Amino acid sequence: MSKTDSQIPIHADIGVQDWDCPEAVDMPRLVREIRNVRLQLECPGAYNSDKLDDVRDHFASQWANPPEDVDQLVSADALSSIKAQALHSLGVADTAQIPFAIILVEGILLFHDGDQSSDHHPGSVCDTGVFIYAQYDTLKTRRESRTAYATVEGVWADPPGYFDALVWPNFVKYHAGFVAAHPELTVDKTVDEAGPISDPWDGKVVVCSSDTAAEATLSQCVKAILAEWQKRSL
Repeated sequence: MSKTDSQIPIHADIGVQDWDCPEAVDMPRLVREIRNVRLQLECPGAYNSDKLDDVRDHFASQWANPPEDVDQLVSADALSSIKAQALHSLGVADTAQIPFAIILVEGILLFHDGDQSSDHHPGSVCDTGVFIYAQYDTLKTRRESRTAYATVEGVWADPPGYFDALVWPNFVKYHAGFVAAHPELTVDKTVDEAGPISDPWDGKVVVCSSDTAAEATLSQCVKAILAEWQKRSL
């Protein structure tokens, strides 16, 4: 959940707003809303957010330049197969019998480096995670093909050179431990080696590439959710 436009910090080196750093996100509010939604699922009627729309925020407008065939990236047969495997794994006959609910939270900084024990770190309130990455060239092409972003108070457009000057360096900076543990994230772009070499999330976050088929990515996501449930049900 982004802060208001006037609250977005100015990058010290290039003098423009930095929308890709943890300080640009209202982390306490995001954590609070995740907890509130969980509470609503566990105790119906207990939701205490001022506005339900706040949970959805403004991100529906962020779908910039999706593939024209986005709804066909995973075939009906593949969806049926993944569904059948999930139901079989859970030992139930249909989706109505699935014994848990899922809260999906999407964001570029959910699992950034930082104090995981902090009440203000969103990764700390997520049971599991899927880090879906793409290589440098893919990310740059996607980012620079977007003309503008809807913000809380208006519209933001990346100035020329923003990706190389800020977006990519920030990705590496704020995920230094994760990048060190998963070098495949930056395999086609040289970065300074820094941070711990062990996985900072200790296996909690599954890593998969968006450069692979969408079916494979979806399957990995489902497996991660099922694995977390199975650990909790032992």
